[in-house]
Amino acid sequence: MASRKNSTRLKGTGSPTHQISFLKQMRTHSFSILSLGFGVAALAMLLGSTYAPIGSISGENLVLIEVQVLPGFYMKPITFFTFAMFLCFAFGLYTPPTRQRFLRAPAGVLRTVYIGAWLVAMGSAFEIGYNLVLWSAALAVQGAINPDIVYNPFPLSANPTPINVVFAAKIVVAIFFMALFLIDYIRRIDRIKQETALSTRLGHHG
Repeated sequence: MASRKNSTRLKGTGSPTHQISFLKQMRTHSFSILSLGFGVAALAMLLGSTYAPIGSISGENLVLIEVQVLPGFYMKPITFFTFAMFLCFAFGLYTPPTRQRFLRAPAGVLRTVYIGAWLVAMGSAFEIGYNLVLWSAALAVQGAINPDIVYNPFPLSANPTPINVVFAAKIVVAIFFMALFLIDYIRRIDRIKQETALSTRLGHHG
């Protein structure tokens, strides 16, 4: 009876074996958990700020307020959103399933993604410069005003609702660095595949 009770106790959820298995699973899927967590946090911040409108200018409700993300630490919702969006993207690329897909992807697919990432980086880099110039010009013309309220009303035909410049600038900065991260990621994947192929050839010759 005593041995049967001991075996039952080891099979319980509080057993050391179960705890070690749980910690191992957490380590294995840590990047997946972080990616999902930051993605949910980014979406929650975006939705929470959207349902508290301040004005009719796009993105302004994410810029003109600050929320407490840690005790004594405040941040604009758009800043938190861009940070969380980048971390969700970066950790997502390093999850085991995504990494394996890239490692198994044909060379043509990797080259296409690599070129596409450079295209996105080029477009977002221009938008960063454009928003900085527009922001500086608006402050110079309008005088000493709150920089968070500067907005871009153009083009009127395609953009009937003005967009807040701080909001737009932070979004394109996040996109720019996500593109750079993807470029570096593809280069690392390509290097790993080349080293693996070389090791395989050397192994066959040996």
